[in-house]
Amino acid sequence: MSAGRFRRALAAGLVAVVATTVAASADFAWDPEATFDPAEPADAYGRAVALDDPTLVTGAPSDDTLLPNAGAIWIHTRSEDGTWDLVVKLNGSDAVSGDQFGAAVAVEADTMVAGAPFADDGQGAAYVFDRTPGGLWSQSARLEPADAPGAVNFGSSVDLAGNTIVVGAPAGGTGSAYVFNRDGEGVWSQTTRLVPADAESGDLAGTSVALSGDTILVGASLDDAAGDGSGSVYAFVRAEDGIWSQQAKLIASDAAAGDLFGDAVELVADIAVIGARANDDAGSGSGSAYVFTRSPANIWSQQAKLVASDAAAAGLFGAALSFDGSQLVVGAPGAGATYVFESPDWLETITLDGDLLYGGDVAIDGEALAVATQAVPSGTVDVYRRSEALLPPPVPVGVFDPASGLWSLADDTGAVSTFFYGIPGDIPIAGDWDCDGDDTVGMFRPSNGFVYLRNSNDFGAADVTFWYGIGGDVPFVGDWDGDGCDTMGIYRNGRVYLRNSNDTGFADLNFFYGVPSDTPFAGDWDNDGIDTVGLHRESTGYVFLRNSLSAGFAHMEFFFGNPGDQVIAADWNGDGTDTVAIYRPDEARFYISNINATGFAEFDFRFGNRHLEPVAGAFAP
Repeated sequence: MSAGRFRRALAAGLVAVVATTVAASADFAWDPEATFDPAEPADAYGRAVALDDPTLVTGAPSDDTLLPNAGAIWIHTRSEDGTWDLVVKLNGSDAVSGDQFGAAVAVEADTMVAGAPFADDGQGAAYVFDRTPGGLWSQSARLEPADAPGAVNFGSSVDLAGNTIVVGAPAGGTGSAYVFNRDGEGVWSQTTRLVPADAESGDLAGTSVALSGDTILVGASLDDAAGDGSGSVYAFVRAEDGIWSQQAKLIASDAAAGDLFGDAVELVADIAVIGARANDDAGSGSGSAYVFTRSPANIWSQQAKLVASDAAAAGLFGAALSFDGSQLVVGAPGAGATYVFESPDWLETITLDGDLLYGGDVAIDGEALAVATQAVPSGTVDVYRRSEALLPPPVPVGVFDPASGLWSLADDTGAVSTFFYGIPGDIPIAGDWDCDGDDTVGMFRPSNGFVYLRNSNDFGAADVTFWYGIGGDVPFVGDWDGDGCDTMGIYRNGRVYLRNSNDTGFADLNFFYGVPSDTPFAGDWDNDGIDTVGLHRESTGYVFLRNSLSAGFAHMEFFFGNPGDQVIAADWNGDGTDTVAIYRPDEARFYISNINATGFAEFDFRFGNRHLEPVAGAFAP
């Protein structure tokens, strides 16, 4: 597969359509970024972790620095330079010995909830904290069951999404989960209690909970659906009138007594992941995790059963789960290991190893991963940051590091070459400058308007140098006259200036197209052998493609990508037509589409490190 002429855009765009997620091999690494170990004794530090990058919340329910076993939580945040700092250590406003505040935690944006399952003589409570614009956290609510049910360990599990909180209360009869909503004044109130339809005493419904949109999962790890303690999970859904009802009961296809299926649950949209840490496929307590999906007809079905690649007895794989929609993290504290899988093929991409009880709880959010080691008396939390490896991509693309001037280009065979060319501040371009059918690198220097083109992809001086444009111009490249040679174009305040030779001179064509804030790129959108101009409009998220080199309206317009994406275009499938693709800098991932229309990417892949500049072209081996 080869790519045709490279066309790139410099600025990010506000785009409404996301790209598909494709499982990847281990084309990245998780680099240690920080380790948290409180200076003062913190009993059970790391019992629970929650992450909404750059905010990390860690619970220590047996902390006794305030009162014996009253519990505490720590909040750390990451600054732009990559350092993590402790923001605050919090306690419940009415802390009492033995509350075990911090046994469960959840965080989203500026709201955090922490469970205290032994407050009020075992009835339990949950505390809500909000962060001010100035970064200060303060308690805004104390949640408790409205029906005063006695010792139910309310707060043993918690989850948070938008204006909804769900709190598990597994003790006391069958167990249940409570749902709270926040009104327009910021006041939280209980709206319902979820009890499984076939619940029986001792099922421990509410051992785990997960919330996504209008769906809640409630784990009942001691349900006897397939034998004593086999476990089950209940899915509840909220109707338009706000009423919750049970939609399904999920049971493992190979459920067996003692598996503890539902001891941990995770939910993102229509994908549920359920842990069964006591499953014994690879020996007693080796553990497993199950993936269920919901169909458009609201039918839940098991899609996969996951086990560790090195599964062994007492590994407890599935004791902890965290899922961000594309990456699934599974803790196996008995083995002292944590495993990362990627959807939708659920390939195990990496294993992280630590001491015994490493992986007791886990949290992932995009590029950040937190793993707790639940040591006695005090544990630790390790934070990792994902870094991308430079691996051959499936189509010819490249990346440029503006800080160092390092290029990394992949050719049609998948071979990757790296070299330095340019200086910090240069804007990278690529094209076929000498009409030999191969694209090579070039630089536009915005400080003086000079263009530096090289006819080979390696370190060396420019083969062609000329002045074209002025500082502030946005450069882009195309074959404007169909002669097989790429030449320069610049975009200045909504006007296009195109030149048909790579030398100093006036534009051969100029016309108005778009608005000054648009970002230009180019390609052959109609397979006529001549490149024309495309625009990416950040303010609306549209891509505008025109099939003639003149002023006028776009012949095609559509959405593609996410905010912050960068636009490139090439003939990705060799059919003679260039199509728009995107590079997502915070993921170092390319999303490729073979049609110029709103829709999902046909495939995607990672290449290089994060936050580089993308290029694409027919780079020769």
